[in-house]
Formats: sequence, structure tokens, C-alpha cells
Amino acid sequence: MISRKVLEGVGRVYNSTLFSLDTVLVGQEQVKKVVATSLLCDTSSKLLFTGNTGMGKTTLAEFLASAFLSERISVTSDMIPSDVQERLQKRLDMQLLWIDEFNRTSGKVQDVFIELFAEKQMTIGGVRYPFGEFYVIATQNSADITGIFNVSQATYDRFDVNIFFENLNDAEKRTILFDDFTPEKKWDINTDNLPILKRIIDGFHLGPKDQDIMMKVFNLIDSMKLDDQPLFGGSNIRAHKFALRLVKLYALTQGRETIMPTDILDYLDYVYMHRINQNVARIGDKSVQDVFDNTKDKIYSIRRRHF
Repeated sequence: MISRKVLEGVGRVYNSTLFSLDTVLVGQEQVKKVVATSLLCDTSSKLLFTGNTGMGKTTLAEFLASAFLSERISVTSDMIPSDVQERLQKRLDMQLLWIDEFNRTSGKVQDVFIELFAEKQMTIGGVRYPFGEFYVIATQNSADITGIFNVSQATYDRFDVNIFFENLNDAEKRTILFDDFTPEKKWDINTDNLPILKRIIDGFHLGPKDQDIMMKVFNLIDSMKLDDQPLFGGSNIRAHKFALRLVKLYALTQGRETIMPTDILDYLDYVYMHRINQNVARIGDKSVQDVFDNTKDKIYSIRRRHF
């Protein structure tokens, strides 16, 4: 049993985090929800920020980096693995790694990041350099293709969420242009609470009924196809594990000790879209987004049958 006091505490931290993000970004409400939940559900979450220029990616990354003991690596196309290794071997105590312009680096440098993400260590000249828990915030521009390297599916799969920043609507543009909006960058939570929240999520165990329901949801996701072509190469175990952490955290913020299948809906695109087989493209009048939206309808049906 999770006490009422704990549930209320989780809700307060979540709301404080959203408030902090509101002082930095105009609009992008779904982005802020996914960022807040991702940060609070695990102390080693890896977030990729994708979008056009001017959408707030760098502003938000800079703000988050300011709240932690962080290291920023601004990627360039001529960077080599030793450039990254020499920087990071002196920052084994970092709490957040900010990689700016992630898709401007070569595959060899990406391999350094894969080892770091997967094993929380680097190996240099046969010497192992271990790190503690740390967040990863990486940004990439989706419009500018100059100097862009291919990012492998294995690399993208190491990011827990790929958060796409949407273009601003007219009301949001008015706020920035005419209301003199200036990011206040007020970090309103105690970062010491984050390991506590992680332990709460670790101790939030699902009963048999919830497990069965979530298995139906995950099987639906794994079976998604576009004109009989599977979107994924297999089971998304790594993605499912992080999705569970997200929905557990979200359920707690709603004062619940149980999760519902529809808790995953706001996170589905962000957790799974970047993991699809990159050879699967738009076919005919259908698109990958159509398949995702259809799966969301099926998840609603699961909720209607069980709740």
C-alpha cells in the first residue's frame, strides 16, 4: 500500500516540476508533461529533443542542465571519439549530460555514447571509467540537413523518449512577441527528491489484473503493422519497461495506486515512434501515425472492457 501522504507528495513534486517548465516554455504542453514525467520516474532517463529551430529545445535543455551538476558537449562533424572521452573522464560525478546537435556526429562518436548510455561507463585504452546515475538530454534539429550524419536504429533505441517540439500556434506567438515573455527559469523542486521518487516507482508493483491488462497493451504495440509490414523488429522490452515507469508515475500523480491502460496514451508516440524500423515509410494513403492512432483506439477499447 502507498500511503496518502506519499501520493500527495508525488503530486506536489510533479506539479512543481510542471510549474518550473512553464516559466521556461510558452505552449508545448504535451512536451512539458512528458519531460516532467520522464525526469521524475527515473534518475537516468535519456531524453532526445527533436524539432525545428526556435521551438525551445536549447532553452529547455539549458534550464534543465542548470539544475544539476552537468556537462555540455556541443557536437561538431569533425569530432572524434577521444574528444568526448577526454571531456567526460574528468566528469564521472555528473548528474546530467547535455549533447547539443546530437545528429551532427559520426557513427564512431555515437558508439561512445551508446556504451555510455547502456553501461554507464567508458573504456579508454583498456581502462574502465564508471559513472553514477545521470540524465541525458540530447537535442537535434529536424529541418537542417547540412552536416547531418545518419543515426542508427540501435542508437535511437537507447533514448527512452524522443520528444518532438511542435510549431507554435498564433496565441503562443503573440505571448512571446507582444507580452514580453522572458523565461524566468525558476527551478521549483528539490532535486534531492528525485532518488526518492525513483525508489517509489521501483516499489510500485502491479497486481495480476493490471499485469494482464498491460500485457494486452504491449502486445498491441508490438504487433503494429503498416500494410502487413511490422513497424518493429521484435518486442520492445526496453521501451515497455520505461513506459511502465512513466504510467506508474502518472498514476501516482492522479492519486491512484493502480494504472489504467489509457495512462500510456499521452506517451505512446514519444516512447515508440523513434523505435520503428527506419525502412518502413508512408505507403499509399496510410502513415505510421495512422497506425499509432488506430492502436490508441484499441487501447481505449481495452479500458472500456475492464473498467
